[in-house]
Amino acid sequence: MLEKPDLPDEDIIELLEANYQLNVDALKFLPIGNDQRAYAYRAFADSGDYFLKLRKGGTRQAALIVPRELRRMGIDQVLAPLAANSGDLRVSYRDFDLILYPYIEGRSAWGMSLAPTQARRWGEIMRRIHSAALSPAIAAATPSEVFGVKWLPTISRVEEVIARGDFSGDIAAATAQEWREHEAEIELCRNRYLEFGAQLSAQPPPFVLCHADIHTANIIIDADERIRIVDWDETVIAPKERDLMFFVLDGHASDFTEAFFEGYGDDDINWLALAYYKYDWVIQEFGDYGERVFLSTELGEQDLQASLREFKRLFKPGDVIERARRASAIFQKVTAESDADIA
Repeated sequence: MLEKPDLPDEDIIELLEANYQLNVDALKFLPIGNDQRAYAYRAFADSGDYFLKLRKGGTRQAALIVPRELRRMGIDQVLAPLAANSGDLRVSYRDFDLILYPYIEGRSAWGMSLAPTQARRWGEIMRRIHSAALSPAIAAATPSEVFGVKWLPTISRVEEVIARGDFSGDIAAATAQEWREHEAEIELCRNRYLEFGAQLSAQPPPFVLCHADIHTANIIIDADERIRIVDWDETVIAPKERDLMFFVLDGHASDFTEAFFEGYGDDDINWLALAYYKYDWVIQEFGDYGERVFLSTELGEQDLQASLREFKRLFKPGDVIERARRASAIFQKVTAESDADIA
């Protein structure tokens, strides 16, 4: 998030020193990320620098175990949490989990134009992840996809608040106005999400291990120009399109996409699954930003303004709703051609 949590730096330093045998010289808050429950810091210690994530409201076990298991399998591009003195992969304090990682000197791939060689390498890494055997630890910790249910209860709660006018402040009022203006589009997205989810539930594709949030903001290009994958909070066992949605119809240049699939080695797309996940992302954005503005009481002015700005952007040309429409149109076209061939 963009604003610091209500937790003194002195408390954080004391926890790091007590639980990780570190001698911390300084702590720097990093105003990065778009997760309303996560906060990032850089810890400077005698033994080196570390990346610290504070997560409020609990951490899914899979987010901790999966990257450790993938590294154990030899996929060392994955950044995994460090164990505390107790052996645990997190330290709980008040409402927060503290999760410590090595600090990677590098830059986020967000907004960058990656070279074809990097895109190809990224494809190779994703193929290894999707082909990874589900160890007992991964299978026990990682949820499997359930189609057509996520975020819908949150959206319903948001719409109830808007209908009652049970909110205050300029940002909430502006967001409510935007929501009302786009009510028909929001309903259409919800209906397509449910329709495609029902079809996938009836005939699901094969499931693999997915990162589930593998956009360029979760890729670090280190000092040696190597790809490092971070943030496994959403990992799930699901169709491969859960990850491939970030590489197909997602604003990348054609040479990037071609290079990625050269590395991935399989460009056979289930267009129903891809269209579903494009709408799944849209529904998530509606629910997430709606929750921030209307249901949360902990966000500051800066984060609320960002939420309104990002919500408005969803409806702009080229953003996630338009991409979902394009995927849906391709799915309908492929289905019609298949039906014609059968006939």
